[in-house]
Amino acid sequence: MNIKTFFPALIASVFLLINASTGYAASITKTLCNPADSDNGYGAGTFNGKFYSWFELSQEDITDCDTKIGFYNETNRHFRVEWNVAQSWGEDAIGGMGWSSGSRDRKIGYNVGQLTTNSSIQKALVAMYGWSCSTSGGNQISQEYYVVDTWDGGKFVPWDENANNGNGAPAQSVGTVSANGATYDVYKVRRNGAQYCFNGSSRSFDQFWSVRRTPRAINGNRNMDFRPHANRWDNSDLGFKVDGLSSGYQILAVEIFGDANLRHKGAADITLWPR
Repeated sequence: MNIKTFFPALIASVFLLINASTGYAASITKTLCNPADSDNGYGAGTFNGKFYSWFELSQEDITDCDTKIGFYNETNRHFRVEWNVAQSWGEDAIGGMGWSSGSRDRKIGYNVGQLTTNSSIQKALVAMYGWSCSTSGGNQISQEYYVVDTWDGGKFVPWDENANNGNGAPAQSVGTVSANGATYDVYKVRRNGAQYCFNGSSRSFDQFWSVRRTPRAINGNRNMDFRPHANRWDNSDLGFKVDGLSSGYQILAVEIFGDANLRHKGAADITLWPR
């Protein structure tokens, strides 16, 4: 996500949905549209004692609730994201559930019961996502990270806004990492703007990406281990700050981007659990 000063919104509502992966009826008892209405007013909070975060950047009135995250009244971390975003490249929303403090040793299981989109260009990503917030030599260092495990559509490559003389271009891979029986391409991208760490002030920061070469199929229990990715990023050539993980949150997230050719619509339904 490009700007991360989380202004979440939480709109209480109770409605019944049919879980696409299992077919059973489950109740969503909390829905969040505008990040400013979240528990902390900046896009984060807890539901049934489980951490969540939600961010949306839109040209439209986000209180209309065309794009939202809902939380199922279950003991597991089970959430649903639905979106209908404006016809623009500038739209962005990301949210999910997980932990308020990150860990290099995080191991999760998850099940994507639904992942649909009407865009053939933009993707809806499912990724372990979070922030590392560290201080070194008096400097505050913000780092954003993604482990992208599945998405709807063809090959996914992160966008580098500084490439091509500032006009932007697909990022160039800086290597690979093996994890959970698959190969991931690794990317490091410099971004500018607001971010999660240090009160969300605007600054330059690095994004670290591991992108699975082929997306995992939906409707099955999957495993994800974060340590191989943190170890690959935490070396002399990339410089990821693992000591800052505990100061940032760590979630399994869905991220949606806008499409200038149509209103991007879709839905994702995800359950996750610690291993």
